[in-house]
Amino acid sequence: MPAKAISDKQPTALWLVFATEMWERFSYYAMRSILILYMVYLLGMGKENASNLYGTFTSLVYLSTLLGGFLADRYLGQKWAIVIGGLFIAGGMFVMSVPSLGMLYAAMGCIILGNGFFKPNITAIVGQLYEKNDPRRDGGFTIFYMSVNIGAFFGPLAVGSFALADNYTVAFWIAGAGMIIGLVLFLLGYKKFMPGVGLPPTKKPVFYKDPAIWALAGSAALVALYLTGLHALAWILFAILAIVYLFYMRNVKGKKSEGTQPLTKTEKQQIAVIGIMAFFTIFFWAAFEQAGAALNLFAYEYTDRVFHLFGKTWEIPANWFQSLNPLYIVIFAPVFSKIWLALAKKGKEPSTPAKFVISLWLLAIGFAIMVLGAFALIGNAKISLFYLAFTYLFHTFSELCISPVGKSMVTKLAPARLVSLLMGMWFLSNAAANKLAGVYSGYFQKISNVQFFLWLVIVPLLVSGILMLCMKGIKKWMHGVH
Repeated sequence: MPAKAISDKQPTALWLVFATEMWERFSYYAMRSILILYMVYLLGMGKENASNLYGTFTSLVYLSTLLGGFLADRYLGQKWAIVIGGLFIAGGMFVMSVPSLGMLYAAMGCIILGNGFFKPNITAIVGQLYEKNDPRRDGGFTIFYMSVNIGAFFGPLAVGSFALADNYTVAFWIAGAGMIIGLVLFLLGYKKFMPGVGLPPTKKPVFYKDPAIWALAGSAALVALYLTGLHALAWILFAILAIVYLFYMRNVKGKKSEGTQPLTKTEKQQIAVIGIMAFFTIFFWAAFEQAGAALNLFAYEYTDRVFHLFGKTWEIPANWFQSLNPLYIVIFAPVFSKIWLALAKKGKEPSTPAKFVISLWLLAIGFAIMVLGAFALIGNAKISLFYLAFTYLFHTFSELCISPVGKSMVTKLAPARLVSLLMGMWFLSNAAANKLAGVYSGYFQKISNVQFFLWLVIVPLLVSGILMLCMKGIKKWMHGVH
């Protein structure tokens, strides 16, 4: 019997998903690039409060994916979760265009919910376009990843000039329109290019009898308490929910899985490595995510963005610097991929923990450039935009050493039956890091610029030193996984 021919052509549906995701990321990053500027310079919020709110918001954007993925798997299916998510996101953008604090909170709630429904399920749709062992799968996910960066590149550029003119209403309407375009494309192309993909499950639990629904209701209460500033009560509720969940898993789920293979010592140690590395990534992302808050404010207030061309004076919008990272990723991601491959062929490729160390060093170099820039600020003078440009360049290099490498590590170390759960745990570190990033951004201008950026050099170097001390034990627990 002849071997089945392998097609080099990607499924046509992939390009529909590509376009949908690109427009959603266009919408999100357009909004994200001007959010801190909007809160501080139009709504008049203090920088500390605005940074804390920004951190809480971006943190919940990550956490909400657990809710959206759960509801899609058990009740809605990926298709309708994407539609619902897109509508919430677009609605949130339009509501945010009304300049008031109440509308801001309402808009953030809509965008958090919308992202929770949209983000995990558009990714899941990509996986459903391929058979399990289809060799085109990795290439398809690479193409899909590029859509994220293309949208993230153009989003800030599209709204920057309006934000510069304090016309945030138009800026947020452009962001909302981007999501509507993506949603319309998805709905128009779904029936033709991906019929039957992402439909609701045929068997659904009885909604009010589903214990997980009650857990989610408790989680929503936790989030509400946290957002209103009742942090102590939120942590108490979190502890109660955790205890109830563990009791449920032990006494209910355990009865249904008595024949399940228990974790081996090797698997436990490999899972521990995932947890340890997730902890270290919190420090990375907390520093890296200063891009949307403190570095954005720095670009607005301390960077010389004015230049003269053809007899005219032009001013670069501060949020345009947010487009540098996705641009650099598009340029350098293939380069890093080739570097790792070339080193692997020579037997010299760094291990995953070593790549994390390199990432922290590159992150520190990026902020060291900002320390030099802060020293260059004399009186009312502003510094060259090249300080930020090179900072974002080194931060992109650092991201390429940790973000794709970390996700790959989870898939290699996690037992097959726990991959999704442990990937969710990995993303929880991003949620924690975003909140921490917002808290630290609140110190911008409360301490000197030199001190602010110097700590962002010192902490990654200290964390990298601790990781190096743990390297031998981590590698041992990885049990040969590189």
